[in-house]
Amino acid sequence: MSRKKIVPNYAISLDIGNASVGWAAFTPDYRLMRAKGRELIGVRLFEPAQTAEARRMARTTRRRYSRRRWRLHMLDAIFDAPLAEVDPSFLARRKYSWVHPADENNADYWYGGVLFDSKIKL
Repeated sequence: MSRKKIVPNYAISLDIGNASVGWAAFTPDYRLMRAKGRELIGVRLFEPAQTAEARRMARTTRRRYSRRRWRLHMLDAIFDAPLAEVDPSFLARRKYSWVHPADENNADYWYGGVLFDSKIKL
């Protein structure tokens, strides 16, 4: 004779929640099954889910700034030729307008550099 074990009919019950999954194995007469000396019942807990709101807000902000940069670039391209007739370095000065003239680290960009042709401070 073989020592083959016959597995009786059984049912598995699942309780699926937001952050957990509960399970149990039952016999046809609704008694908990046993295997290896333990009842077949348990629960698995998970980390609670997080909404995608923060990522969505960051993505929206990034896209909005990207569109704004693109629109400003297009505006510069449209006005480049007419502005160059009056002041050739206007757009370059506007690009670096955030740099303070008294900042010694950026002095090369200001006077006698990229932005202003002369070293005379106004």
